[in-house]
Amino acid sequence: MRCFVTGATGQLGSALVRELAADGHHVTALVLPGDPWAAPAFEGLDVSQATGDVRDPASYPDEVFDWVFHLAANQSFYRRDHRLQWEINVEGVAHLLSWLAAHPPRRLVHVSSLAAVGLAERLETPMDEMTPFEASEHGLMYALSKQAGERLVLKAASRGLSAVVANPGTVLGPWDRGAHAWRMLRPLVRGWVRAVPPGGNSLVDARDVARGLVAMAAGARAGRRYLLTGHNLTYRHLAKRAGRIAGNTGPIVTLPRWFLTGLSVTVEPLADLVGIAPPIAHDEAVTGRSYLYFNASKAHRELGFRARPLDETLLDSLEWYAAAGFS
Repeated sequence: MRCFVTGATGQLGSALVRELAADGHHVTALVLPGDPWAAPAFEGLDVSQATGDVRDPASYPDEVFDWVFHLAANQSFYRRDHRLQWEINVEGVAHLLSWLAAHPPRRLVHVSSLAAVGLAERLETPMDEMTPFEASEHGLMYALSKQAGERLVLKAASRGLSAVVANPGTVLGPWDRGAHAWRMLRPLVRGWVRAVPPGGNSLVDARDVARGLVAMAAGARAGRRYLLTGHNLTYRHLAKRAGRIAGNTGPIVTLPRWFLTGLSVTVEPLADLVGIAPPIAHDEAVTGRSYLYFNASKAHRELGFRARPLDETLLDSLEWYAAAGFS
């Protein structure tokens, strides 16, 4: 298949491009001008590159592709990035759909997020694709943008576009050049005393999600959402398992919910004033005190999706961070 991939130099994009190339597909990647991640992302792979930006409608080639994978996204939790995030995660999707209206593919796979599916304040039954959720009610900037973007795709699917939406879990594994997952993992494995949020998350390997995305392109039902999630566990449990692999078995302290909220309310405005990233943002406080537990049985049943053992993913992640110079 002739495949077009946005966000191809990120962690999940790197895994997907490798998966597609290994399966013998021809890949064209949309790459930002001067993207420093492009060379390592495509090293040793036969990948064509198109220079452009999802915010610019003129970036898309005058070609028809069999499969289009839209992974490009802004994952920031910082309020100061709201405008840029909306331009990429929502307006960028609109530009993509306009291009595809004139160049319809066999399949569009749009990568959203578990943040667009829901969150729970208490430990409850894991959520699924049918869980009612309005991100606007929780004031979550990232979740709101991802929910708005996937709704544009589902609307286009209702009008005839062969499109599906993937909602991956929190992605771990190699190729996290933007240190998005490392921001979560580092405090769980470093330090004599490790302070952890009180909530929990759903973790999955980037390589398994990549396989799930290919399966969605090949056989998912158009107009559907699929959760590509893996292991549901508390941050405390994650700190124990990751710490054991990293050789850190020191004490773990679970932070109270009120502490996360109070800290974010205090430090984020101050960080904005001086132009630096806050140690914790509002969205991180809300998600850190919540349980993002999900049920991927639909993807298991319809796509054959499976997540590898968590310890394998954690070991590969930590080894990649060490080799890449993260500390």
